[in-house]
Parts: sequence; structure tokens; C-alpha cells
Amino acid sequence: MQYSKLALMTLLALSMASCKRDDEEDDTTTPTPVGTGTVKLSFTFMNGASPYDINTTVQDGAGHDVRFSTLKFYASDFHLTDDADVEVAEFHETVVLVDASASSNLFTLGAMSPSHVHEAHITLGLDATLNHADPTLAEYPLNLPDMHWSWNPAAGYKFLVLEGHVDGNGDSDFDDVEDLPITYHCATDALLRETHVHIHADVDAGATVTMQAKVDVAHLISGLDFLNMNLAMGGTAANITAMDSLVTAIDEL
Repeated sequence: MQYSKLALMTLLALSMASCKRDDEEDDTTTPTPVGTGTVKLSFTFMNGASPYDINTTVQDGAGHDVRFSTLKFYASDFHLTDDADVEVAEFHETVVLVDASASSNLFTLGAMSPSHVHEAHITLGLDATLNHADPTLAEYPLNLPDMHWSWNPAAGYKFLVLEGHVDGNGDSDFDDVEDLPITYHCATDALLRETHVHIHADVDAGATVTMQAKVDVAHLISGLDFLNMNLAMGGTAANITAMDSLVTAIDEL
């Protein structure tokens, strides 16, 4: 009888030791999953220090009154870096259409591991692969007919579109014969640009962070004279000026 009790106690001890080893092995071989946070980017259109909407009258670099009916551009290939300029997230496949006439320009970039974001690096336009893809096979916002040079496929997409009217006689309206229509369609691979915005945001697991940027329309058109050059298509000097100005018109809000 004593032998049976001793054997039973030994088996129980071995069993408990085995369970403990299994638990310890599970603790070391199954790490706790690390959560991610969601990052969004919001663009706010401004006219200098004042809010801008599509009905706002602005002045070009020559002091002419201008009113746009269309002001929009493609942004893509977003890269986020920390204070040491180390990349903490990249969203190469994300493409957004920033549109001054839209009710919102808030875009979800995607998920990333918790980190501090110091800068957002943004491509203005589309890389060559996207730029020369078939728009009829694309999803929004790359399937919009008015954002592609369908009559000149080699040029690809329009990276920046400015359309509206310039006041030609200084009476602050836009319905006289002297008032000229504005058409700026900035396109071709050579006009691809990059800008960056200081963000200073902490992305935590399970949280959503919205990064804020502004687009200063006054700065965008500060180097343009729409009365002297109201039509610019493709990669002309005026288109280049517009794209270069867009780079510096985007800044932290």
C-alpha cells in the first residue's frame, strides 16, 4: 500500500513538472503580437493665412484676380520618417486625388507599427509605371477620364489641373469678353516632384492618428501670370513653374 502511494505521488510530481515545462516553452515560443496604429493624412486648402474654397477669388503673381473651377492634383508613394530620418512606414501603393472642390480631403494611408512620425514625404504626381498604365483598368482615383490625357496616351495622367478664369479688365468679375479662361494641365514623367511635411505625431497601437497638411493656393500661383499665359499643357515652362510651386505650397498646418 505504501509503495502504491509513493508511485502515485511520483507520477503526479512528474506530471506537474511536465506541465510547467510546457507552460514555460509556450511563454518563450509564442510572443505577444504587436499591435498597429492607423495613419490618415488630411489636406486643408488655404489662401495665405485664410481658408480657401473653390469660390474664393485669389491673385496670381501679376496681381490679377483669379477664380478656379478646378484645382486638384495627385499625391502618391507616402513615406514616414522619425526624428533620426529613419523610415518608420511606407505606403508605396497609396494614391490620392487632392481636390479643392471636395467636401473632404482626408485620406487613410494604412497601418503601421507604433512609432513617432517627424516627417511625411509625399510624391506629387505618379511614377512612370502608374503614369503609363491603362486608366480603363484602374480603380479610383486613377480611372477618372478628366485626369488622363486620353488623346495623348504617351503623356499619361495630369498631375496637376488648374482651370477657371482670370479677370482681364480689373473689374473683379469673370464674365466679360476680356476675362480669359485658364487651362493648366501639368503632365509628363519629367514633372514628377516630391515634397515633405513636418508632422510630429505619435502613432500608438490600436489608435488612429490624423496628420495635417495645408495647400497654400496663393503660394501655388505666385509665380504665374494667367493673363499673359492662360493656357499651359504638358511640360511647358509654365507647367514646370506650377509643379515647382506646388512643392513649396504644401506645408504643415
